[in-house]
Amino acid sequence: MKSVFNEKRYLNGDVETTEYFEQSRKSYKEKVDKSLEKNKDVIKDYSTYLDCIIEELLKFKLDSSLDYSIALGYLINKGYLSEGLKFDSKQNDKEILGKLGISILQGSGCCRNICDMQKDIFEKLNFNIIPFYCYQGNNFLDRGLNKEANHIINLIKYNDCLYGIDLYNGCVLYHFNDSFTMKSISTNHDEKLRYKPYCELIIEEKSIEEIKEKIKLFDRYSRVIPINSFVYEMIIRNEIESLLYENRNELNVFHNKTKILRKDIIQKI
Repeated sequence: MKSVFNEKRYLNGDVETTEYFEQSRKSYKEKVDKSLEKNKDVIKDYSTYLDCIIEELLKFKLDSSLDYSIALGYLINKGYLSEGLKFDSKQNDKEILGKLGISILQGSGCCRNICDMQKDIFEKLNFNIIPFYCYQGNNFLDRGLNKEANHIINLIKYNDCLYGIDLYNGCVLYHFNDSFTMKSISTNHDEKLRYKPYCELIIEEKSIEEIKEKIKLFDRYSRVIPINSFVYEMIIRNEIESLLYENRNELNVFHNKTKILRKDIIQKI
């Protein structure tokens, strides 16, 4: 059944594959709806917690969605948003389907938890953000065509270009190589990402037509010259992370100030 992940099949109208996705979509939606209803009280408190994070981020007068991404990645990985001031980048067994970012408060989470929190915060800030479900690997023997998605990052706009930013792996910045693949702008990062749109068909209930339009969009952005690696790593990222480090005492105050709310949320999970 692995070949069901080959996008050539469903993008070219293979009936068997599209029917499989329809059934998967229905089953997934039922699970999400049930989860959201069951956890509506904790989700309400989580929304308040996100407002506290945004209030803290606004103090630093950041300029762009890229700046906010770097800052959020710093807060997550340094443990400022987690109980015990510690965050481990590993799978969390206690997740709330439909609000995966809540897991970060417990002190651990993988790519989907981090991406979900970033998406929730960016939506509150009215920043454009697009989940990018993908296969991550060093060497694509078949260019990842038949591979199942094993990773997720978010796409953000910066200086009229669309980038992928991976907060889970240390704020690695990606640029479109073509309409399906992304590569890091950093020369020392070899892993590539291949777009796996079947996840959007299931999780986000996108249509085949919407996916095809998105592929055209990715192709257009692959023709834009990306930001220089030195500018990103040594200027933009370094300046933001240095700013946050210099204000670590204030961040500790924030962590303590949100302790009661965070504990209350964790206890309800």
